This record gives sequence, structure tokens and C-alpha cells, in this order.
Amino acid sequence: MGLPMGFSPKGYINSKESAGKLISFPLFCLAIVVLTYGSFGWYVASSAITWSHWLANQGDAWGWFLKQETIFLLLHFLASGVVIVITASLAAPVAVVTILFGRSFQSDLKAIIAVLLWSFIVVVMLRWIGDFSRILLLFSAAILGKLELQKLGYSQWLVVPTLVLVCLGGFTLGLVGYYQWQ
Repeated sequence: MGLPMGFSPKGYINSKESAGKLISFPLFCLAIVVLTYGSFGWYVASSAITWSHWLANQGDAWGWFLKQETIFLLLHFLASGVVIVITASLAAPVAVVTILFGRSFQSDLKAIIAVLLWSFIVVVMLRWIGDFSRILLLFSAAILGKLELQKLGYSQWLVVPTLVLVCLGGFTLGLVGYYQWQ
């Protein structure tokens, strides 16, 4: 059986040799994390004015006494909290899975309730697939950053705070970038 056209046996590279050469930029994965969280910061900044205006109008109808500026700041703090929760949840992923699924299938009643609850969650995720995909992208970027920091030799207890700083830094760069150029 012949070799495909344009293929030569000299093109084979030892996998150990190519592992270090795959990405020549050593912090490429962390740069992807910063860009991902920066784009999330840009998205939050671009939609915060609309959301704060809508929430202030709804709040007036419900009897809230929050000003639009206060709601605007609270939305930024909420988004920062989402970034921190996403990155901090990577500290002990086994514990998070145990909390979510651990004791839900020990009896028939708990199993039925768990199935109904998870079915509802899946429907909500499908209903708001755009928002869910953004959260999933943030989780994926944080996992990529965690793997990169572990590859660089950081200990587990140093990975999470470093990752929180990198993710919050990217998020802040996105916010500041949007407000500087708009």
C-alpha cells in the first residue's frame, strides 16, 4: 500500500519532541483565557446599560428605590461574582460533583425528584442556550488556564488564586476597554 500524495516518512516526528513544539508561545493558553474573559467583560459592559435601565423601570413598578446607577454597579459586581464562582469551583471539582449528584439517588423518591429537577434544568439551559453557551465557554477557558498553570508547575493551592486573578484581570480589561472606546 502506497503513501498518500504529498506525504513523506520524514514528516514523522517523535511525539516527545513535538509535545514541546506544539505551542511555541509558553503562555498561549493563559492569553486565550484573558481574551475569553475580556470578551465577557466587553459583553457585560455593552449590555449593562440596557439591563440597568430595564431593571430600574421594573423596580419603579415594583416599588424598589434603587437608582439606575446603583443597579448598573450591582450588575458589574454580579458578573464579577460569576467569574469568581466559575474559577473557584475548579478548586475541587470532585466536591462540586458530589454536592450536585451525591445523595440524590439513594431512595426512589429522591431519584424521581432529582430526575425532574435535572430535566427542568436541561429545559432552562436549552431555552437560554446563548447565555448557557457563554457560561460554558467561561468554564472551558478556566479549565484550560488551570491545566496550563498545572503544566507550568504551580501547586494546586497556587493555581486557583492565580487563575482568579487572571480571569478577573481579563474581565476588567474587557470592561475598561469597552468604556474607553465607547
